Amino acid sequence: MPPPQFDVSGLYDEHALRANVARPLADMCVTVIAANFKNRPTLRGIPTRYIHRVTDLLPTNLPLEVTAPLIDDEGYWKRCALARWDQCQISDHGSSWKRLYFERNLADFLEAFKKDDGADAAEAADDEELKRTLGISKDYIFSLRLKQNLSHLDMEFLFQNVPTLCNLDVTYGVKQIGMDYERKWFGMKLYDVTTLAKALKVTETLTILSLPCNLLDDNTVRILASGLQENSTLTSLDLSHNKIADRGVKAIAKLLDDKSVLISLNLADNHIHADGGKYFGRALKMNGSLLKLNLRLNRLGDEGGKLLLEGALDNASLAQLNLSCNALDMHSASTAASLIERSPSLRSLDLSCNLLSEEAGRSLQDAVGRNTRLTSMDLRLNQISVDTVAVIEDMCKKNGVRPKKALQ
Repeated sequence: MPPPQFDVSGLYDEHALRANVARPLADMCVTVIAANFKNRPTLRGIPTRYIHRVTDLLPTNLPLEVTAPLIDDEGYWKRCALARWDQCQISDHGSSWKRLYFERNLADFLEAFKKDDGADAAEAADDEELKRTLGISKDYIFSLRLKQNLSHLDMEFLFQNVPTLCNLDVTYGVKQIGMDYERKWFGMKLYDVTTLAKALKVTETLTILSLPCNLLDDNTVRILASGLQENSTLTSLDLSHNKIADRGVKAIAKLLDDKSVLISLNLADNHIHADGGKYFGRALKMNGSLLKLNLRLNRLGDEGGKLLLEGALDNASLAQLNLSCNALDMHSASTAASLIERSPSLRSLDLSCNLLSEEAGRSLQDAVGRNTRLTSMDLRLNQISVDTVAVIEDMCKKNGVRPKKALQ
């Protein structure tokens, strides 16, 4: 194989020669390597101390097929990211600029990707540009956030081609739709849920799944739950802002058995009624993994809240519980007071925007007075006096600053 040929003609121009006469040979070599990197992409044989100087000179629009396998210099990927996006939150991407670039690049591609008219979602997976982009990106994708999925891409295909995916956040909708609204463009279809359920059965890396605002209902969430039932990696599940009612909750509650590894469950803003509270109450009695449960903006009512809280009395893991905006009343407050006194794990309880009276507030105040673990309790927008709320908040704050030994 002939040795690589670099374009050094500029170095022999009379004016260039005069300008470079005082430059060290190493600097001249760095300049030549950077200028020819697109056609001769290699960093092999270059001393480590010069690699950063080469990448500093590279343009940010080089093909990813060239840069992805060769360049790990974070400074280069930071320049690429900032040249393309105004806002870059590196902490959302493992504090890695290279990971940020590839995750956002793939998200932009998939959000804009549309299958050809007349093609179904499975045929969209045959698109060569899609395969090329996934192939380039697959080793650097751990978190993927999509605010629209116009192609309704087969999730099983996505998981197969991005084997390192740990965090998936998808909303099926259309951004910047203006006045061209059509109902068919929003929400997960039966096909979407079915392929995702299949993927969840086999994935060994996914730990966080967020599916907010997808019009999921009881039927679709039961299909999703069938995949989750065979999953042993997922620790956080967000199904907020959907249309899940009691039958769907029954399927989800079955996931919270004694083998569950789920630590965070968010079902805020759904259609959960009293029966849903009953199902969660039963599940909490046997569950030992769940740390956070968010049921804000549902329709539990006083009976549903009471049944859920009764189940939580026998739970030793739950640390954060949000039951705000659920029309809870005196029965729920009484059970919540018992929970506050007895729970060895509860640290945060949100009962705001319910129907709790001053009597209920006093009952909760007495319970907090006998508790040294609760560090946060939200009782705003109830019928409890400002003074009582302030006293409870102050007691919780004092719990938060106690020495660790006092909390054990």
